[in-house]
Amino acid sequence: MPSLAGVVRAQQQAWAKAQDIPTDAAGYTLRLGDNLFVPLSDESVCDFKSGDGAELGDGSARGKMQALHSSSALACNVFEYWRQRDPAPLANALDLTRPISTIRFEQKFPTGLHGKAPNLDVVLGLQSGHRIAIESKFLEPYTSSHTQKFNPKYFEGTGQLWADRGLPACQELASSIDSGAITFRWLDAQQLLKHALGLAKAGNDWCLWCIWYQVDGSAGVDHAAEAEQFAKLVAPDQIGFRAITYQSLFQTLLTTCSESDMPYLEYVGSRYFNKKD
Repeated sequence: MPSLAGVVRAQQQAWAKAQDIPTDAAGYTLRLGDNLFVPLSDESVCDFKSGDGAELGDGSARGKMQALHSSSALACNVFEYWRQRDPAPLANALDLTRPISTIRFEQKFPTGLHGKAPNLDVVLGLQSGHRIAIESKFLEPYTSSHTQKFNPKYFEGTGQLWADRGLPACQELASSIDSGAITFRWLDAQQLLKHALGLAKAGNDWCLWCIWYQVDGSAGVDHAAEAEQFAKLVAPDQIGFRAITYQSLFQTLLTTCSESDMPYLEYVGSRYFNKKD
């Protein structure tokens, strides 16, 4: 019986075959452009080159974004389109009360600790100055187990990094995860907490979201339950945490987009959500 991720990988390979897009044995397109609805803008290329994920590759190695199952390709196929035109339909689909002024990828918010800073997949800048930091997930929840213990550096010194930055609920949750008192199987709560730490260091006008791909069956249901649990546990810190599925975002986009956006909706719908009409 195929794995949860295997089912989705097979769907992506079937999509590529139907589009006459050549891929290698590992499910990577031979050209980056074949894996994207619109080419990356110059600004987006700079974003990804500045990130740590080797998404674009180089002359000697393919980029991770060439994988049909790539999370960054999914994020680009949903968000890059709106970087190149009026993003009002996207703002409406996300139920935002302020217009989107900027869309960025692979943004770093250093925690102040040694080592690489966590990279946030998508950051929406609103005209109000508020930032919506988005962690994007495709198959990651279903292909790997999350490390429960943090690197010891997160508890050095006072051992109160989150609390010292005004996030006592996040501090308590981080400690509970590190000790094993609370576990998350599907949601990468540890990564979200690291993002919250970096965002808190950068300033106060932000919120943290997770947009994730829901597979059919109990795993998708359990992932949703864990996201709800995480939201409740960090709610006292008022970080505006919100978890939504790519499926629900797409369904709302169907109601906010115009006729001119139909090629975009048809591409995203047929590729990721098996929507034919």
